[in-house]
Amino acid sequence: MPVFESADKLYRCLGGFFELMGNHPETQRLLQTTELTIRFDFTDPEASITLVAGEGNPSVHCGDCVDPPHVQLSMSGDVAHRFWMGEVNVMGAILTRQIVADGPLEEIMELKPLIKAAMEIYPRYFKEFDAPAAS
Repeated sequence: MPVFESADKLYRCLGGFFELMGNHPETQRLLQTTELTIRFDFTDPEASITLVAGEGNPSVHCGDCVDPPHVQLSMSGDVAHRFWMGEVNVMGAILTRQIVADGPLEEIMELKPLIKAAMEIYPRYFKEFDAPAAS
C-alpha cells in the first residue's frame, strides 16, 4: 500500500511539510537565502508541489503554479517519502531514475543544505501527521 493513497493526502502531508519549512528556524533561514523555485512532480499519486523561495518569503503551491521552476525533481510519492525520511541514497536513486532531476547542476547542488536540514525535521513531522486522530 502506498504511503500516500491520494493526491489530497500527499498535498496535505508534503505541502504541509513545505509550509512548516518556512516556519522552522533552520530551514526558514536557508529558504530566505535562496532565490530558487523548485517543482516536485510525483507519480503514484499524480501530483505536483512547487516551492518558491525568494525575497525572504517562501510560498508553497500544490497543483499548478505559474512560476517556472529553476529545478524540477520527479519521483513517486513513496520515493519522496523515503527521500525526506533520509532512507534514499540520492545518487543511486538518480542513477536508477527513481528520482529525475532537471535543472542546472549548480542550482541543484545549492539545495543540499536545505534538503539536509529538512530531512532532520521530516521524520518527526510525518509521525505526527500520520498519527491517528484523538477521539
